[in-house]
Amino acid sequence: MPTVREFARLTTRQVPSSLDRASISASAFDWLLRYGRGDGDDFPFVQIASPDTISLQNYVGVIETPCGTQIEILPKHVSETFDVTRTRSLLITMITESVGLKPRRAGNADVAAFNVPMTEWFAGAFLDEASELIRRGLRSGYTTSETREPFLRGRLDVARQIRASGGLHRFSVHLDEYSLNRPENRIMRSAVEHVARNTSSPENWRRARELSTLLGDVPESGNIVADFGRWERGRQLADYARAKPLAELLLDNRLPFATAGDHRGMSMLFPMERLFERYVFSSVAGSLKTGFKAMWQPSRHLLCSLGAEEWFRLKPDMLVLNEARRWIIDAKWKRLNRDRNTNYGLAQSDFYQLFAYGQKYLEGSGDMFLMYPGVDEFPALPGPFEFSRDLRLHVLPFDMHLRAAPTWLSVIGSYDNQESAA
Repeated sequence: MPTVREFARLTTRQVPSSLDRASISASAFDWLLRYGRGDGDDFPFVQIASPDTISLQNYVGVIETPCGTQIEILPKHVSETFDVTRTRSLLITMITESVGLKPRRAGNADVAAFNVPMTEWFAGAFLDEASELIRRGLRSGYTTSETREPFLRGRLDVARQIRASGGLHRFSVHLDEYSLNRPENRIMRSAVEHVARNTSSPENWRRARELSTLLGDVPESGNIVADFGRWERGRQLADYARAKPLAELLLDNRLPFATAGDHRGMSMLFPMERLFERYVFSSVAGSLKTGFKAMWQPSRHLLCSLGAEEWFRLKPDMLVLNEARRWIIDAKWKRLNRDRNTNYGLAQSDFYQLFAYGQKYLEGSGDMFLMYPGVDEFPALPGPFEFSRDLRLHVLPFDMHLRAAPTWLSVIGSYDNQESAA
């Protein structure tokens, strides 16, 4: 299984393997070329570089082709020293934090020890949750079925009974049966079978087969999307809460920012920009003090109007607020540099975007933060950019491993102190 990083090139030619280039089979190449360029609502995760070479785009995760080729794609946020194990661990942390997963596994040591792709780690984490759920006991529920019985039980379906063209000695009834056949359990069984069918880990396969036997009274889901929609909330199903997002991750890439499409096997692909945005948001929200609130992508303001019609909804990544102030935070997955001639890699369009956010959400007065991955080449800026005397934009590095951009909290604190002094 080749392990590469964003924007690597895959070719059918035999080339020395590296994080930026790898050889794949002709069948895998053809499949990626057919399904990876996007169609309709799907986003392209490959582009043609030459007749025998394709270039990956800024997607991370694992993609498995029908011929069994697995390609692991890691984030590209450093240039010189690239520790595969550490980066794989970081990617798993980003995904778990971004979607609110709390797996029972204490760390990512097994990823390093066995050199497995992240899909196997998540499969193992799901099996942990499924095992604990079965140990505690699955919840039963009532399911309604329509049937014809030789004696009256349940609720008589009068209309069906009248329409019956024969066999009037049998009753058309609705039966409520108390059993394990409920949507949550069907999802669990389907996820277990998915792991058993697609895992390449002998340990995950063994555990999945054991759980499959224990879930023998529960059928697989006939409609994954519908059963997720019927998933109930409440104290009775509190034990299922940790397993649900892992099952969503394994079945059909149903996470809100995972890719959709014809991806078979143990495949998980995420657009790196959106994953980074969610990771920054979860880190910022977790660092707020009492009295502060973080909102994900507020959308109550629009850029302009045309008569009675409102145009161009404005959705910053984050809005942080307390009783007195508001702050806008936006995250961009792009490496800055120290070259002043190229404006350090900053894009004018991003500044236009932040200026609009500041006018609409902050009424032209306050502080905004634009966060980029923290890299060694991050420019040392003397201070914030000033749109006006009252509206400032702070460009800050975000430490991917420490999950922090300490400066932004100090800026908020400094203004709180000024208010207290006044």
